[in-house]
Amino acid sequence: MRSLITGANGFLGVHLSAELTKIGHEVIPLDWQKLFNLNNLKKIINNSQADYIFHCAAYGNKYTQKDEKQMVKSNIIGTCNLLEASRHIPYKAFINTASSSMYGEKYHPMNELDSLDSDTFYGVTKASGALICRAFAKKYNKPVITAIPFSVYGPNDDPAHFIPTAIDCFKNNKELKLAPGMHDWIYIDDYIVGLLTLIENAEKLQGMMINIGTGHQSSNVEIIAILKQIFSKPGKIKHIGQIRSYDTNMWVADNSLLKELGWKQQFSLEEGLE
Repeated sequence: MRSLITGANGFLGVHLSAELTKIGHEVIPLDWQKLFNLNNLKKIINNSQADYIFHCAAYGNKYTQKDEKQMVKSNIIGTCNLLEASRHIPYKAFINTASSSMYGEKYHPMNELDSLDSDTFYGVTKASGALICRAFAKKYNKPVITAIPFSVYGPNDDPAHFIPTAIDCFKNNKELKLAPGMHDWIYIDDYIVGLLTLIENAEKLQGMMINIGTGHQSSNVEIIAILKQIFSKPGKIKHIGQIRSYDTNMWVADNSLLKELGWKQQFSLEEGLE
């Protein structure tokens, strides 16, 4: 099997590449900047002879990434170009990566258009990419699926994200500014198994959007309580107000579709943090 991956150097892409290599796939990384020259992209795709395409590249998922035009370019135009460039390739599955951020503040755990209610540029552009994938799958009868990751964490995560920041503060006795927040935290290994579950069931999932999360949410305070036990010390915690305006009290995946496919969570939150 040959798997082409955009964003192969990112957190998700690195772990996905490692797992695919482990199970015998030849991994072909595709630099995200090559998504914007359609003619050259078609040549790359044709030469790749990919059995699977994983579109993990994105812009705007980091708090410091605020260029709205770049979000549109990367998350919508780049996705459209990749779909078009691979349209005549007989791949077994095309997995687009969206984001739980596209559900917005009024999130209700469903897999329907009515649930897409984000009012952030990042959320809207990821939702647009997901809807384009759905329309593309229907029009051209292609096994295109959108994976919706919830809050993935694990080794080599962005150091600026909450869990790596908290661990670093505990390790090095730094003060942690703790804001309120709720998330459905899923360990990276469980997320990758979720992706493999999607490609194993690609024919029946064509055009669908599938949440990949644990189905349980935890507060930032609960994360810190677990880390206190792991490190056997209280840490230097300073409670502050909300940092991000779009954080909500409801951020949990309806993973019923994923579980129906046989996926099971292997790592509890305690085990993943350990």
